Amino acid sequence: MSRRLTLAVLTAGALAVGAAPAQAAPEVADLTPATAVPAPTTATDPFYDPPAATGEPGTLLRSRPAAVPLAGVLPFTAQTVLYTSTSATGEPQVVSGTVFTPTLSAQAGTVLTIAPGTQGLGPQCAPSKQFVAGTEYELGSVAAGLAQGWTVAVTDYDGYLNGGSPTYTTGPAMAHAVLDLARAVSAVPGARSTDDSPVLLQGYSQGGGGAAWAASLAPDYAPDLAVEGAAVGGVPADLGALAQGLDGGPAAYFGLLGVIGLDAAYPDAIRLDERLNARGQQVVAQLRGECVGGAGTLSTAFTSVADYTADGSTLEQLLAEPDIAAVISENDLATRPVPTVPIYQSHAAADEIVALGQAQDLHATWCAAGATTRLDLLPAEHVTGQVESLPLFGAWLGAVSRGLPVVPSC
Repeated sequence: MSRRLTLAVLTAGALAVGAAPAQAAPEVADLTPATAVPAPTTATDPFYDPPAATGEPGTLLRSRPAAVPLAGVLPFTAQTVLYTSTSATGEPQVVSGTVFTPTLSAQAGTVLTIAPGTQGLGPQCAPSKQFVAGTEYELGSVAAGLAQGWTVAVTDYDGYLNGGSPTYTTGPAMAHAVLDLARAVSAVPGARSTDDSPVLLQGYSQGGGGAAWAASLAPDYAPDLAVEGAAVGGVPADLGALAQGLDGGPAAYFGLLGVIGLDAAYPDAIRLDERLNARGQQVVAQLRGECVGGAGTLSTAFTSVADYTADGSTLEQLLAEPDIAAVISENDLATRPVPTVPIYQSHAAADEIVALGQAQDLHATWCAAGATTRLDLLPAEHVTGQVESLPLFGAWLGAVSRGLPVVPSC
């Protein structure tokens, strides 16, 4: 395995990357920032016991201060939150996340929503838990947003509450989680934003997909939000093509996570458990309990879906089944509404995880529909592409937030 790919699979970077009606007051832990202690990171932390999904999407249900080890940025407070959102199939659900509020910035009214990259499927992998532990690689993205003086909101996505199952890479669910956290921010203790605050969207890899989906669905799903712009990178726009490119290769792990995630979102269509052989059951159980970079990241390398199916069905055969084909079609970003806000797109020219063609095809689709968008190809592979993208994201979103012109590449 090349040094570059080893880096990709071991550094947790691959695929990484409006006012609601008045409700009862959300639950707030009886801690002040001065006495906040690191939140437990085990799966049994009762804070993550899911409450009823009451109120409109974006309703804050629960919060507590979070002690996040992040130095060298503007003074800030952090809160771990639970809020109401909507599943991929339209059902109310509760999602967790983290909100960082700069305490001295005049720009804190602007909300940067970061869609995080791949974390792994275990409950301990939730970004809100890893922020407190100091192990979350999106801390760099948070620091960059705080350096701009913005409030920063990072969703965990759905499925990380106790007893849950993450719906990894599921487009509508990711979009809803991102947008509903932006709605909830103004109700967070210490918030300096309002329901009318400008909202910016950002993400890389899985997060690039989450932010791009949020930009696509915002006009219909969250018209109350003042979304001003987006910056995305390494976007997995076509899940079928992505899975085919990963199957049997060194990064097969990420394709398997995608299958498990889609099954969590659409169990009646995917029917994963009934399709698995004994080896498949063992591997899926393992991956459901690990974070990215765990043993399964490497042990599944060069394996194919056919290695795990009871009847030997290949990925191509499964993708041809009508129910599964419908799920893949529903999660094809290029067929969804074109973003109406300026959207920046980056992609690593040597990306070994999300093929370059995905970025080029998506960019062409957006350009043909009249979007204000720019695609930059970076001299990088997938993981280093996130590092190279961060200053470009900041420049684009900074210009948008200040009303300055941006330069599209259509």
